[in-house]
Amino acid sequence: MKLLTNRRMFLKGTAAAGIVAASGVPAFARDGALRWGSSSLGSSGYVILEAMANVTNKHTNLHNAVQATAGTTENFALLGSGELDIAHTTSIDWVAAFRGDKPYPGKIEANQLLSYVKWLCPPLVHKDSDIQTIADLKGRKYSASKPGSGAAALSRILLESAGLGSDGRDVDWVYGGWKEVYNNFQLGQVDCIFGIFTNGAPIGLITQVNTAVPLRALEYSQDVLDAAIAKNPGILVADLTPEDWSALEKPVRSPVFTGILGAATSVSAEDGYEIVKSVLDNVEEVKSFGKPLAGVGLEAAVNNLLVAYPVNAGAAQYYKEKGVWRDELKIAS
Repeated sequence: MKLLTNRRMFLKGTAAAGIVAASGVPAFARDGALRWGSSSLGSSGYVILEAMANVTNKHTNLHNAVQATAGTTENFALLGSGELDIAHTTSIDWVAAFRGDKPYPGKIEANQLLSYVKWLCPPLVHKDSDIQTIADLKGRKYSASKPGSGAAALSRILLESAGLGSDGRDVDWVYGGWKEVYNNFQLGQVDCIFGIFTNGAPIGLITQVNTAVPLRALEYSQDVLDAAIAKNPGILVADLTPEDWSALEKPVRSPVFTGILGAATSVSAEDGYEIVKSVLDNVEEVKSFGKPLAGVGLEAAVNNLLVAYPVNAGAAQYYKEKGVWRDELKIAS
């Protein structure tokens, strides 16, 4: 099947699947800079990509321009169509894109550069909500930000695995930017929200809402998580604990996905080396951009890369020089 060749065609093609990015995203124009795709404005992915691109601009001769996007699902499509060079992606995107799962119209290939974050993501409801289990979400308003986001893609897999219809169609999906949907959730206009705990720490919006309206985390059963992992092995599992978030009374089993900086196959080994070196040689400077960058580090950068997918040859060279390369990883040709 032929790949869609531009962003407009991707958005048109994904509309039928309910994955349409919000309007107002900047156009992707080539001006000599490497084009980086982040995520929706204000999201942790947006902050992370801005930080890494800024540090790379400062410490290399590369020119990097960051574009806000609808999220990681769209980013992978834009890597495949040649409209992005570098992109914020998640572990679940790699599995879906390389298999050509919907909404992708065919197999899309890319190369990994570095991993930078783990997100634990239990669904959240108001503490006094009558929603007690995942099954209770049937017919209720649920939001995981924009339809092109990794959060929405992961939610569809999880909710389908929980018996809530194909792609989670038995819930009433509400789309919007993170700030918008969390505000609506606080006001009771959304029943359940996709929780985001960056490296275990709640994002600011969760802290803000929990101050006004006490929250409670729902838990997926292990059977549901196992079924979701069978559909997409990019999904991981970990416990969110009261030490991570004081609102919890006991640990909650949570799905996890990781953030991976992806590069189009056209990005050279030389550029890949420079990007990875600039970020990882200047970790403290990168972390100074905010809490979402707390997980950036040399060991995490390589240890959380996916064995099944290629690593840019320049990135691999850097890891070998630092003595942290994993032999089970494969290098892009």
